[in-house]
Amino acid sequence: MTRIASLDFLRGIAALSVALPHFFVYSAANSGLFEAISGMAVEIFFVLSGFVLAPQIMYCVRQRSFAVLLRFLARRWMRTVPPYLVSLITVSVLFGEILSPDFWRYSFYVQNLWHQSNVNDYFPIAWSLSVEEWFYVCFPLFLLIIARMVSGTSAVLQIVLSLAVVAAIAGLRALCGDIDNWGPEVRRVVVFRFDSIVYGFLLFALVKKLEMGRFALPLFLSFILSGVICLKILVLILYADDLGAKEAFPFVAAIFGMLAIASFCGLNAAMERLAVVRRIGLYLGKVSYTIYLFHLQVLYLMHAAVHELSVPLQFVIYVAAMMTFVSAFFYLFERPILAARPGLTRAARMPRDVTR
Repeated sequence: MTRIASLDFLRGIAALSVALPHFFVYSAANSGLFEAISGMAVEIFFVLSGFVLAPQIMYCVRQRSFAVLLRFLARRWMRTVPPYLVSLITVSVLFGEILSPDFWRYSFYVQNLWHQSNVNDYFPIAWSLSVEEWFYVCFPLFLLIIARMVSGTSAVLQIVLSLAVVAAIAGLRALCGDIDNWGPEVRRVVVFRFDSIVYGFLLFALVKKLEMGRFALPLFLSFILSGVICLKILVLILYADDLGAKEAFPFVAAIFGMLAIASFCGLNAAMERLAVVRRIGLYLGKVSYTIYLFHLQVLYLMHAAVHELSVPLQFVIYVAAMMTFVSAFFYLFERPILAARPGLTRAARMPRDVTR
């Protein structure tokens, strides 16, 4: 099955846009800008997940079969859960939290389901993974149940239901979100961020037949502009605690993520003609999830060993150590598990899930 190199490349860029700024967040006193950049990258992850999983979810809904949904979930869990547990165990050992109550909440993705439940949020990247895991279960199940109730599986129905989910979560966020504690209690809470992945599903449903290559340049320029706006909003939130920016962020972030995907899809034909760029993109797509999971552990261990060196040299060592580890982990641990996953169908894997 042919992979979509441009989306692999986007996923890799997003992963590095989390991992590299975290080096400077960890080593610099003035880290607000770097936090904003990593936050923008996470928003791309969300929308991209909904986009690349949309064909599989649509297939589950068309089949109106819980057995097919279970196969979809088995594929997801075999991809995401084993590496996550290895990462969780390693960071828990580093912080002396192994088998603590916080460890078990992380293990079952419930530390941020309704609010931040952990006493010590020592695995901070896990919040976004919890949003994704609950999306895998709840959103396809919701669509499937409605499809069975009304005996319909049309694309229009799925779009309407998706828009209803987006509206419901936006309303819930406005009514129940703790705006004074926006970061931990709104932005990083599952029930308030579920819609961020639904936007990707909507994007696929709306543009799957559109030849985006014709609009590659304007899409890419729009993506750059939306990124600047999104970055400005995050900086306003971090430095000025701006109420309007907090309320606007989920919508602007969704637009930013959708434009990123649309523009990179439009660039895919050009990227396919550049063999070196294509190979780099495919490689980054394969190891992107591993980068996201393990970059903090590499950073902690590396900093403890070389903290007396200059910052530029520390950065080079960090990048080299991280890429060496994630490459080995993917090929030795993750790839055999991926090869053992149950199949769905050829149609349901178009486009292939290139980001996981």
